[in-house]
Amino acid sequence: MTAALRLSALAAAASAVHAVRFGFVAHSHSSSSHQRARCSSSSAPRTTRTPLRARGGMDDAYDAMMQTLAAGTSERLQSAGAADWLADGSSVHTTNGSTSLDENDDADRVAAEMLDSHRTQSNAAAFNEVQFTDYLLGLEQELEDAELEAQLSEEEMGDAFLKMVSNEVDCKNILAQSPYAPLPVETVSEKQPAEAKASEPPQFATPADEPATPLSELSEEERQDEFLRMVSNEVAYKKLLGQSPYAITDIEVPILLQRFLDNLEDGTQKNNGKFKGQSRLKRQKSPKEERKTVVVLGTGWAAHAFVKLASTYDLRIVVVSPVNHFCFTPMLASAAVGTVEYRSMTEPIRVTNPYIDNFVEGRAIGVDVENRKLQVQLTAMSTVTGAFKGIASSAPCRLEPEPILTQIVYSEDGSVQRDKTQGAGGVVELTYDHLICAVGTASRSSIVPGAKEYCFNLKTSQDSKRLRTALGEALELASRPDVYESYYATDQMRLQAGEERRRRVRIAIVGGGPTGVELSGELSDFFGQICRSPDGAYQHLRDDIEIILIHGGAELLPAMDKELRERALQALEAQGVNVRLNTRLKEVGLDYIRIGEKGSDVEETIPLGITVWAAGNAPVPFVAELLSQLPATAAGSAGRINVDQWLRCPTHTADSFGSILVLGDVACFESESKYDARAPLPQTAQVAGQQGAFVARMLNRGYDLQQSPPKLPELSASQAFSLLRVWLLSRGLEEAPGFNFLSLGLLAYVGQEEALNQVMVGNVPLFNYSGKVAFALWRSVYLAKQASSRNQALIAFDWLRTESFGRDITRL
Repeated sequence: MTAALRLSALAAAASAVHAVRFGFVAHSHSSSSHQRARCSSSSAPRTTRTPLRARGGMDDAYDAMMQTLAAGTSERLQSAGAADWLADGSSVHTTNGSTSLDENDDADRVAAEMLDSHRTQSNAAAFNEVQFTDYLLGLEQELEDAELEAQLSEEEMGDAFLKMVSNEVDCKNILAQSPYAPLPVETVSEKQPAEAKASEPPQFATPADEPATPLSELSEEERQDEFLRMVSNEVAYKKLLGQSPYAITDIEVPILLQRFLDNLEDGTQKNNGKFKGQSRLKRQKSPKEERKTVVVLGTGWAAHAFVKLASTYDLRIVVVSPVNHFCFTPMLASAAVGTVEYRSMTEPIRVTNPYIDNFVEGRAIGVDVENRKLQVQLTAMSTVTGAFKGIASSAPCRLEPEPILTQIVYSEDGSVQRDKTQGAGGVVELTYDHLICAVGTASRSSIVPGAKEYCFNLKTSQDSKRLRTALGEALELASRPDVYESYYATDQMRLQAGEERRRRVRIAIVGGGPTGVELSGELSDFFGQICRSPDGAYQHLRDDIEIILIHGGAELLPAMDKELRERALQALEAQGVNVRLNTRLKEVGLDYIRIGEKGSDVEETIPLGITVWAAGNAPVPFVAELLSQLPATAAGSAGRINVDQWLRCPTHTADSFGSILVLGDVACFESESKYDARAPLPQTAQVAGQQGAFVARMLNRGYDLQQSPPKLPELSASQAFSLLRVWLLSRGLEEAPGFNFLSLGLLAYVGQEEALNQVMVGNVPLFNYSGKVAFALWRSVYLAKQASSRNQALIAFDWLRTESFGRDITRL
């Protein structure tokens, strides 16, 4: 209840009681002059208000009070809390304060009872004016206290409210409920304090396509738990009041300090073994004789970060991947339209760390967890040479799983044999001490009929190259004479030709996340340049090109703040992008898509030329194979693998525990903070990169991963002294710390040199930017995050070339 409501209620009651008082003075005119003087002087009002002076007896005073209440007092008594406060001041009490004043008749009835009580007390006090005067003074003192409470700051009021609801009993008391009885039938929202009702703050955020369950449908225990969660801590209480729960003081400074010290260590450790095998921190000039073998699956963000920081002095590293390079995936949309070139944002994994033991171009197809063996199907060279023939989405690709035509056959001595009659690549078997599973994810297009066969993806450099080829061919197909009206004589044929031309350059993008939004912005820039007048190469298609963005949620970019989500929609629509929110993709065909709005049975068929899938991820086939070799507890949400705080997955035996570490999009690592409930970390490049560096740091330091927590091993006197070990002991890192994700924010490009930036440190947002300034920051961050100085130079040159000469539309 707010202090203002309490103050207005007390003022109304005081005005009414003053009427009683002056009526009493008139009625008792036979008293002594000393008594009258004392009563008159003691009852002088302390606040600035006009008392109601009744000239008649008690009946006149009572009638005057009823008129005062009829003028608006009943409106002030609509809150159960206000009735309780008035009851406390007028000796009219209800059992446990549970009187309900939901209707005007009930409020008038309670007010009448209160005034009857005042009249009775006034008649009783006629024989003792001193007692009645003291009663009036007490009521006026309570009025002054209410005025003082109204002047309290919002922070002080918040502290008082938190104190009142700090436990279950106090929470029930403030809700006018018995602390010993179950909740009544009414919903919790009807019993919330008046201040919460007045502001009507939003409830906790829920996904747009999963509305929250109404409180009225919850059980009594669930309703009680829901409200207790809303007021149980500072963050939830601020959300209840509609305030921002974040504070700059919530930045976890110790984690920032540890990251700074880790970066100093990484700068030296990553060079171990890269100068004739020597180790600077350990003062050794040759690699270890018995190095542990680490097999790394993948060349994505997690694997690249690991390979870049791992010490080849301490570890023998073998990388297995279908492609031999790392790709800066946030710029795939730019590469698809020619803003930057593919080779400018890729780095060969052998260049990332030239001293790794080997790179194997192939795909993991099987694993023996207990014996620590991995089966790898090598890439067939025929697939490489035939990867990009035409724009057909079924063209061979090294990143698409090949049919496993070669079966693993073991000879009597345990070696692997291969059926030489098969045409696929051979199968090899690798042994390891630690297996780093960072295979990433594949597109989840199989959930929609036809999407896998007819949609383009945007997850790899090859996907980007294929999409760029498709865009060039679509523009040329729409420029052919047979789709122009002038080519035909009849009106019907002309109409059909125009429809076919527009279909060929109509592009649909499925998914309103960062990939879909950035691709929409890049396509808008691309078509705006090549179709501009008077020098655009395809200006004749200016009125025919259409971009459709289909998103199943209510807002684009759901991970960003609301103001940025709204700005993304405004920017895309201003550029002519047809944004379809709350829309499901039903089917994808060769030259059409079928969509339907959520909650409606009406479906729409849209003819088009290109469909791009950017709506979600699914695990690769090897993840299912690995899960089949692990306990049931290893299966996480969405096909991911559960890991502990050191990124180790569970195994069947203690001997194999700690031998497999799962990173990146495959890992289901649950994190919890004061701002968010416990949930798996998102599948983003930031998370994967930090996990790869974390695991490289653990293995460089030599922690025993079979222990929990991992500890530094016991060494001999001659081995114990090294700069690295002294460094770790001085920092108190005898035991390995767990992984902590430190978010640095979110970025998204929306076209026309405008971007969205949500800058964060940990879970604390610092500021949001949109527009040209945000675009400059977006480019600065992307340039700084490139894999090497070579890539930074190439990207900067590509941007300069695009600004000066435009995007290249050559079809090679």
